[in-house]
Amino acid sequence: MNRNVTAILLIVLTALCCLFSHSCANTKAAPSGGPKDTIPPVLIKIDPEQNTRNMPLADVKIALTYNEYTVVKEASGVYLSPPTKHAPSVKVKGKSILVTLRDTLAENTTYTIDFNNALADNNEGNLAPRFTYTFSTGDSIDSMYLTGTVLDCQKLTPVKGVLVALYEDLSDSACMVSLPAAAGRTDDWGFFVIRNIKPRPYRIYAYSDDDKDNLYLQGEDFIAFNDSLFTPELIVRDSIYELGTFNMKDTVACEMRKSEVSLLLFKETASRQFIKNKGRKDNKRGFLRFNAQNTVLNSFQIFGVDSTAITKHFSPEMDSMDFWIDTPYPLPDSLLLSVEYLKTDSLGNLVMTKEDVAISMTDEEKAALNSDQAKADTLIRADYECKNENVEQDGITIRFPDPVSRFSTDSILFIATNPKNQNDTISFSFEKDEHEFETYHLQSSQPYQTGYKYQVIFKKNAFYDIYGRKNKENVIDIELPNTDKTGSITLNVKGIKESNYIIELVSSDMKQVYRKFNTDKDTKLYFPYLNAGKYTFRITEDRNRNGIFDTGNLLERKQPEKVIVFKLPDGNGIIELPEQTDIEQDLQL
Repeated sequence: MNRNVTAILLIVLTALCCLFSHSCANTKAAPSGGPKDTIPPVLIKIDPEQNTRNMPLADVKIALTYNEYTVVKEASGVYLSPPTKHAPSVKVKGKSILVTLRDTLAENTTYTIDFNNALADNNEGNLAPRFTYTFSTGDSIDSMYLTGTVLDCQKLTPVKGVLVALYEDLSDSACMVSLPAAAGRTDDWGFFVIRNIKPRPYRIYAYSDDDKDNLYLQGEDFIAFNDSLFTPELIVRDSIYELGTFNMKDTVACEMRKSEVSLLLFKETASRQFIKNKGRKDNKRGFLRFNAQNTVLNSFQIFGVDSTAITKHFSPEMDSMDFWIDTPYPLPDSLLLSVEYLKTDSLGNLVMTKEDVAISMTDEEKAALNSDQAKADTLIRADYECKNENVEQDGITIRFPDPVSRFSTDSILFIATNPKNQNDTISFSFEKDEHEFETYHLQSSQPYQTGYKYQVIFKKNAFYDIYGRKNKENVIDIELPNTDKTGSITLNVKGIKESNYIIELVSSDMKQVYRKFNTDKDTKLYFPYLNAGKYTFRITEDRNRNGIFDTGNLLERKQPEKVIVFKLPDGNGIIELPEQTDIEQDLQL
């Protein structure tokens, strides 16, 4: 008993010492450790060895052993070229990464496995250096390589993660139906290297490959292609700069890499024509969406509705049609349409086809139509757009949701108030937009003056739509921006010959468009009321003169309309505009 009591006392004393002693651990503080590990994993063994020849065609396994425990951050980052139907299986076993090829390989073929940035150490996540493993199922290793860059066709910015594919099959549709002869993916800078390939002509494609099947899916994936065949001439060597390992945050090192090919990625318009979607927006408004542009519509009827009561409108691309029905009575929940148009048949030919289409209202649309608010709604809900900094160029834009049956410009007042508070009514133009649906532009017939205040009054009942709804009074106040802090850019455009150009003033990252001009001759463009900041110009060669950017088409071998970004003589494309500064700049096209 004495021994038990003594033991209990010792335990209690020990616990008390831990509670009050400075030498005991503080559970609220993180345990101290050594310096953070910043050293990436080191590859110490490869089995089979690099550049192994006569590799078996089936049941191929490769093991990479590192000096520390390494994990697979992203299995999809491990890429086999030429690709097989199934991607490689990648697993961790101890300090080794095991790669299993699940498909039978081709004879006498050189393969590469690019590990990209897929591997990292287990503790701190330090990325393992990019490594490409090469082997052959034949007696020799192919030794050529190709470098290039993939850019967004409109922004001219690099696109990451795009599949770049080489095809020995030279048919235009090869990338849609067969796997490439060699391939690789772009890095953060849109740069790619495809190595250990044969010295023969290839067709080069790049596509987003969102479903990771190594095939181009028209209408879903983005696509780029090289205009001509490409035969690689460069030989793989350890000393080649572009074949090295790069830190994607090292701008200087990454930009020093040389590209042999530059590809412009675009979303092409579909070529097969059919009715892709249909529906009702409300009781008397519906729509048809076609799969391809430039729809040829021969006839359009709605059973039980007189053709004179139907108003149709196509989008500028002619791939979408909205229609309105003007009847004094409500329509049934389901309508039957008869549409005759050029449709693509099973052989890929456009054939005039008559098709019956049923469209119905959803339960949500029925509820919205029968709501008290909808029944009481007798007003046109027009959208009025006016920006003080752009009003001299763009004026006031009014967009109507439904067709306008009539309007009166006598019910529109344009009033100018001078600094002495004296009013004057000024003239204006009011014109319908050629491309946008039920969009109108109001422009002053006189130059705007600094210090003046302007007011445009759209009186009540100035506009009527086809359903008899009218507008409520709307007042737009206009005053030119204060020039005390703003600046301007004047662009002298020169060298235009037999073409039309869309010239846009955009932010330095090209995400925001400030001004837009169309011109087919040398001219001077003025961009006023600009805040201090960084700007650049995007120039699009508008080949068909329709005022918008047109994308490309793979099967027609048509590239998207050419876009360039303004560059100064030193190569810099950014214009830095200080506060209260006017800049004049030449643009030689």
